[in-house]
Amino acid sequence: MMKRFSHPGLRSFRGAFTIVELLVVVVIITILVGISVPAFQSMLYSSERTLAINAMQNATVLAHDLALSGQDGEDGAVVFLYDEGGRVTIIPAVKVGTLVEPINPNQLNASAFQERDVFAPIASGETIQLPQNWSVRGYAAPGMMIDYLSDGVAVAQWYNSPLYGGTTVNTTAGPKVERNWLFPESGFFAKDSQAFGAASGGGFGNVGRDDPTGRQSFMVRFDSRTGAISRDTTAALFIAPRTSRDRPFGDRPTPIDRWKRVDLADSTRKWAERMLKSPSLTGNDQWTRADTAQRMQFIGNSSNDTVLVKPVTRLAIYDERALARGIKARGLNQATGTIYEAYDQAMPNGRIRLDSSLFQGFNEDQIRLDINGWIDGDTNLDGVFDEDDEPESRIYTIQPYSGALQEVLR
Repeated sequence: MMKRFSHPGLRSFRGAFTIVELLVVVVIITILVGISVPAFQSMLYSSERTLAINAMQNATVLAHDLALSGQDGEDGAVVFLYDEGGRVTIIPAVKVGTLVEPINPNQLNASAFQERDVFAPIASGETIQLPQNWSVRGYAAPGMMIDYLSDGVAVAQWYNSPLYGGTTVNTTAGPKVERNWLFPESGFFAKDSQAFGAASGGGFGNVGRDDPTGRQSFMVRFDSRTGAISRDTTAALFIAPRTSRDRPFGDRPTPIDRWKRVDLADSTRKWAERMLKSPSLTGNDQWTRADTAQRMQFIGNSSNDTVLVKPVTRLAIYDERALARGIKARGLNQATGTIYEAYDQAMPNGRIRLDSSLFQGFNEDQIRLDINGWIDGDTNLDGVFDEDDEPESRIYTIQPYSGALQEVLR
């Protein structure tokens, strides 16, 4: 049998690490993670911002192409929508007609009325989404938020939540005549009601002159005749069917009433064209007050299946989380994913509101001004845009004859 010998100067192999060695490894890993995680987060942030910019670029060019390819009068557009807890969706649309909407459906001979162009999504149903937490705001120039009726009376219907002064019209001062960066407030409404102010369950409600608009947003619009960006600043209606089974006429409407339901229509565009051109919705040979009231609540401004929109020519792209930090909010509302609170059916008029719990010393008008300043680039909110600021939003104008985005350098 062979004997094993060991040299007295050699030590046996040791497979374990000492505590010091383990600590060194942990420190090295910590340093590497500390370096790599911020770098990865920065890379991800830049990638998402690039995706958002490219999505916007594709959307505005598509709107331009729709206007050029459509027939005369079929303006092309893209509309910006946001659903609670969701993402910004950009929907291509075309003009399908014009709705003459009386202010009071019970006064058919009244002189006060509005003509609103109506837009419907394109037939393919194509949509463009921004990355999670990325958003867009549209620029409303001074005075753009005030409309005038056929009798010359000034009204404030577009973006008439308390954040912008409600329905109060002041042509000399106040939020309505100032410049504002607007969020697409299209998802904060009673999804189970046919019209604003109506009871839940899909019923109809009374429509009044000063009823707050249920949903509002903005669009980029191009003229079909010239291919140029539209300079029309009047409010239009975009058909965005709500997700609800609670609808007028119940689950089994009669053939007479079935066609009125946009949720049952094969084509949103064809539904809109029929709704606009039908001589009567109630089966009579001529319009009645009930007929007019129904038309307003199916496709008019009070309908929860439509969004009141105006064309803008300047857009801002930004991270909603960065905005919240910039205006000193505690974060985002978990239900909406924004600084807005969730819609509450029980609240009175002016149901679209900021989440006051996110702010210390809540002052709605000051928050509006802070948002405007932060988007403009005044990130330290000292009232001056200078070298101390680090703009986190990207502002773009839209080239009038191509739809391409042109960044505003700051």
